[in-house]
Amino acid sequence: MTDLLKTIPFWDHLTEEEQARVAAAAYVRHYDAGEQLYGPCVDCVGMIHILRGETRAYLLSDEGREVTLFRVTEGDNCIISASCVLAHISFEAHMDVSEPSDILIIPVGLFGELCDRNVHVQCFAYGLATRRFSSVVAVMEQTLFSRLDKRLAGFLLRTCRETGSPEIRMTQEELAARVNSVRETVGRMLKRFSAEGIIEIRRGAIRVLDMEKLEKQAK
Repeated sequence: MTDLLKTIPFWDHLTEEEQARVAAAAYVRHYDAGEQLYGPCVDCVGMIHILRGETRAYLLSDEGREVTLFRVTEGDNCIISASCVLAHISFEAHMDVSEPSDILIIPVGLFGELCDRNVHVQCFAYGLATRRFSSVVAVMEQTLFSRLDKRLAGFLLRTCRETGSPEIRMTQEELAARVNSVRETVGRMLKRFSAEGIIEIRRGAIRVLDMEKLEKQAK
């Protein structure tokens, strides 16, 4: 456990007593894809550190529309799941596990105490909250002011570059969640891209045929 905790940014700034308390209280939990990690009906678990997998934070409207705020991937941390002890987080977000994940958790009560007593932990919490706020603003700006064809093309382009493959193994429903739209609208846009020779639609996947045309769509 101590070796895992050494990857937490503020670990070296804890006192020996604080390190001992965290080592005794922290635990690793496995989550299956689709499990809810945080939400209005789920108690705060604490600060999380992703050892393996991915989680997604999103807003949910009364009509059931989801808007993805950000994703937390392997090696990253999140304090949304500890928002009940952090006064600067006041919006009602949800967080689900996107894929099978192993998550290191520092319980919410202990994390709250560390924030109160250790300025380095407090700076970490505020710094992380600022990063997430910047991500949320960027998402809202893109969702409100950027056309869907541009958002979708940009996502396909980034994914191809990150994976080094022209094939993106993702359903249309998953794509819609990634670009904050609905499956039907994304499906129509993908058909348009297909008709223009930019992509090929496959079962559970999209294959990019013309990267240059895709780049023009993303601009």
